[in-house]
Amino acid sequence: MNKKLIAVALAALPVAAMADVTLYGTLNAGFQNDKVTDKASQNRVEDYTSFIGFKGKEDLGNGLKAIWQVETRIHADGSDGKNGTSNDGLGTRDTFIGVEGGFGKVRLGKISNQLNDLGLVDPWAYNSNVGANGLAVFTSNATRLTNSVRYDSPTIAGFDGSLMYGFGENKAKDATGTKKSSDILGLGLNWSNDVFGAHYVYQKEMNPGSQANDVRKSATIHRVEGTYSANNLYVALGYQKARGYDWNTEFSSFMEKDLNGKDVVNHDAATDRLVSKQAALTVAYTIGAITPRFTYAKGWDQHDNTGKLDNTGYRQYILGADYALSKRTSTGVSYGNLKADKGSSLANNGVDTTYKTLGVHLTHSF
Repeated sequence: MNKKLIAVALAALPVAAMADVTLYGTLNAGFQNDKVTDKASQNRVEDYTSFIGFKGKEDLGNGLKAIWQVETRIHADGSDGKNGTSNDGLGTRDTFIGVEGGFGKVRLGKISNQLNDLGLVDPWAYNSNVGANGLAVFTSNATRLTNSVRYDSPTIAGFDGSLMYGFGENKAKDATGTKKSSDILGLGLNWSNDVFGAHYVYQKEMNPGSQANDVRKSATIHRVEGTYSANNLYVALGYQKARGYDWNTEFSSFMEKDLNGKDVVNHDAATDRLVSKQAALTVAYTIGAITPRFTYAKGWDQHDNTGKLDNTGYRQYILGADYALSKRTSTGVSYGNLKADKGSSLANNGVDTTYKTLGVHLTHSF
């Protein structure tokens, strides 16, 4: 009898040891058709941001806990969406270690910037590198900062805030002198109640000129988003002003060169301190298991050190619906249409360009 009890106790040890570890993730893939002005229609099977993660915490006493997470991007279509082969490694998404308590939480590692926390106007399932059925342009600066430290405050009367710093770690000295690191500072402020939410993010990228082919002294972003959610109705409105950034240069594999014949990666943002303004509105209404939604986004003509740059804006709308098959599985359809003015880096070969994407997705979270 004693031997049986010992065997049961030993078998239970791994379960107890793993009790504070959570396995989670999402598999999200879809079929889509893309059509771009003067390009052939293309059918695709795309991964719509699948990932797997492990997270946990340990009680250290006196209200203090150690927290950790390892999250990895996976590709349901067998590729990383760029070079046709999956080359992601472990911990490619939010991966950190830290502590939390009554003061809030502090984390070290690869962590989402505050812009990545938002995107409340962008609930769509899509591939941000290909296609117009999501707000890839409006949310293009949402990312994860490596070599970063982030503090998140506790929530008090509906308010909370966060402060983070990403160390560029690229300080160098050459014949021209010492170049400073391209550090990034982020600030987030939030307020919410049962119905309304208001959010503000500020980000400053310092000394990006320390990187090759970039002579900016700094680049900044301000974004505000507001939400309303009640009685099955969801409304989200966002506005963003950026200085020193062009439109998303990874929006589509169809892009080649801008109106001036430059590679979009080396667009005038590097030398002309581009100023861009964008706004986006999303409205959704849930009827049983079905949630139809509509999004409209607009980017106004940009400005640089010479003044307004004509024909450098864009307009986009997305229409679709999701159907909840269960609490963890859903499917949906979306159609996106983005019109880029001929002077924008989103356009092809200096002509007005229209991107059209029809996608159908299947999503399961665990």
